[in-house]
This record gives sequence, C-alpha cells and structure tokens, in this order.
Amino acid sequence: MAAQHDGQQEAEPLDRRSILAVGLGNGLEFYDFAIFAALTPVISQLFFPSDDPLASLLSTFAVFAVGFFMRPVGAIFFGRLADRSGRRIAMVIAVTMMGVATVFIGLTPTYDSIGIWAPILLVVARMAQGLSVGGEFGTSATYLIEHAPSGRRGLFGAFAFFSSVAGSVLGLAVVFGLTASMSTSSLEGWGWRIAFLLSLPLLILGFYLRYRIAESPEFEEVQADDAQHADPVRTVFTQHWRAILTVIGIVMGFATASATVQAFMPSYVRTVVGLEARTALGAVLVATTIAAFMVLAFGHLSDRLGGRSVLVLASVLTVALPYPGLLVLDQGGFVFALVGLVLVWVPVAAFGGAAPTVWADMFPTSVRVSGFGIAYGFGSAIFAGSAPFLATWLVDVTGSDLAPAGYMVVGGIVTLAVVLTSITPTRSTPAPTVAAGTK
Repeated sequence: MAAQHDGQQEAEPLDRRSILAVGLGNGLEFYDFAIFAALTPVISQLFFPSDDPLASLLSTFAVFAVGFFMRPVGAIFFGRLADRSGRRIAMVIAVTMMGVATVFIGLTPTYDSIGIWAPILLVVARMAQGLSVGGEFGTSATYLIEHAPSGRRGLFGAFAFFSSVAGSVLGLAVVFGLTASMSTSSLEGWGWRIAFLLSLPLLILGFYLRYRIAESPEFEEVQADDAQHADPVRTVFTQHWRAILTVIGIVMGFATASATVQAFMPSYVRTVVGLEARTALGAVLVATTIAAFMVLAFGHLSDRLGGRSVLVLASVLTVALPYPGLLVLDQGGFVFALVGLVLVWVPVAAFGGAAPTVWADMFPTSVRVSGFGIAYGFGSAIFAGSAPFLATWLVDVTGSDLAPAGYMVVGGIVTLAVVLTSITPTRSTPAPTVAAGTK
C-alpha cells in the first residue's frame, strides 16, 4: 500500500524543548507499564491474595490486559480530538490522564485494607491508563513525523517508540533501586508505592512542556484550508478500512513480541527461570537500555532502505529469535539472562524503529491520528493485552519454559505475510506532505 500524500510542504524542524515535551510525556505513559510489569509479583499478592501464586499472577495479568482493552476507546476519543482540534491539546490531556491514574494506583489501599474494593479500584485506574495510552502513542508519533525533515521521517517516527522504551528503562531503574535498597517486607509493605508516586513530578513537567509546544505544521495547513473532517473516525472506518486492517496485521507481530518482552519477561526471569529479584531486574534493565538505542538505529535504517524492508526484517527476526533467546535465558545467571533478553528484544526494536512512520503514511493528514491510533489500539488490545496472560498460561499448560516463544513466532509469520502482500516497496520514506480532506 502506497503512502498517502498529495501536497508538498517541508516540515519545520522541532526545537529541543518540543522534542523533550513529546518524549517525556510518551515516556511517562510507558513508565507506568514498566513498573506495573516489574512489580507484578508484589502487586499480585497485595491485590489478589491466593494460596496459589500462579492464580494471583494470572489475575494481575488480567488487570494488565484491561489497560490494553481500553486502548481502542482512547484511540477513538483522542484521534477525533487530535484530528479536529490539534495534536497538541490531545497530547496535553493524554499525559495528564496517565499521570493522575498512576499516582492513584500508588495511593490505593490493598486487599487487606479494603477487601474487594482494592482490585476494583486497580481496574478503574488501569482503564484510565489504557484510555490515555490509546491516544498517546498515535498522537505523539504523528506529531514527530509531521515535523520530520525530508529523508528522516523514519528516525523521527522511531523516536516515539524510543521514548516509550526510555520510559520503561526509567521505570525498571526505579524498581531495581527500590528492590536493591530495601528488604522484601518493606518493598511489599510500602516501598512499591514510591514507584507509582514518582510519576507526579514527571506529570507536572510533562504537562508544562506540552502546553507550551507549537502545533504540527501539517495539521495547521489542513486547518487553514478548512479541510478537516466533521467526523474523522467515521471517515477512517468508511474510507480507509483497508489501511486499518493492514496496520492491525503489522501490529500483530509487533504487539505479540513487544508485550511478551516488556510485560511478561520481568516476571518470567524471576518466577520461571528462578533468578533472584535483583539479578533478574538488573538483566532486564540493561537489556531494555540496549534496546532503546537499537530502536533509533532501526529507524535510521528505515530511512535508508525503506520502512517495508525493515518490517520484513523485523518479522523474520520475530520468527527466528524467540526460541534461541529463551533457550539462552533459561541457562540461568545474569549474563545468560542478558544475552537472551537482548535477542528477544531485537525484533521488537526493529518493529519500533520502522512501523510508526509506515503506519502514519497510510493515512492522510486530516484523519491520520484517528487512523493510526484506532488501528494500533485495536491491534494492541487484541494481541498485546492478552500476551502476558497467554504466555503464563502456556507455560503452565505445556510445562515448557519455551512455550511463550510460540506466540511470538505465530505473530511474526502473520505480519510477514501482511507486509509482503500489502505494503508497497519504497527506497526511502517520503517527505512530509499534507493530504487534503473534506468537511
């Protein structure tokens, strides 16, 4: 599928403050997902106490999935807002909603204090976070891509996922620091709350910076031409449904790999491989840091070779690397864990480096955030939200520590078929332009 462009406007380069504003807000969104995943063994016992640790773990992963299932709702709400009123206001509201919900989790009483209301409140907070993320990634990626200079759209799009992974690194670093500096009883008693409450200063700074950034030049041109759609969401579903299905097909490989690595692996390294908590978190932290810079490298590569080529590579790597990665990881110890985690991170980084710009270019400017966000939201809800739960269940049912790799491989095969049949080969990413719409 060819990218949709019908104008020629060179983007205005972003200043450092604007890049920081987008990156900080986007990082906050995924900071929470990282600390929730890393603290899952603690949260599962505090909010879902059970004599069976596996049952508690599965209950917590089910709550994790709730956040993903709210993403399509958030994509519809924020997509319409961003395509009608601007990318900036959508990003301001999204970062505020996420920050408030994350702080709320840090203040929520546990099951021992208020009984069944504890998991109920946790679910409500996760719903708000999912709603926020549903609008955040598509809006921030679009904003960055619409500011990208010619020949660098892939790299600018990759920065959206880079900042997400950077937020995960920060979250993992915080949890690692808490785990290393306090006893298990202190961490489970009150220390876990610190990780969630630390999002408050990030929320304040993110809100301040985003409130002061300029609007996307491509959106401003659509607005000046009075070319906005009265109902961009309806337009996307009626006129661009093929692009939505294509993006969902690409999201399958990306989401199954990303959610398995980011949400499931921190618990897997501890509960399945059996590493001590500090060793496990240290390996996850270092591997995720390496992965963040791999994202930018793959984004740069997509500008050289074209997004389709890198997506083909990412799909192939998703098929080839999960089993070897888990085999290495299962050998035990920090070094083997680090190498195994890096191996399973490589295809995720490749997808994150190329996919955002490919997705954005499938939709005209007037409905770009709605199209990008809705397709990504539905795809991640279906395939990413269920990944940690299914991975845990597969290990339990099959008795094989390598079972989660199968889920990633299936996703990679499907996505490879979609990319090869639906994406038009291009040598490099096109220059930013504006597609006209109708009211």
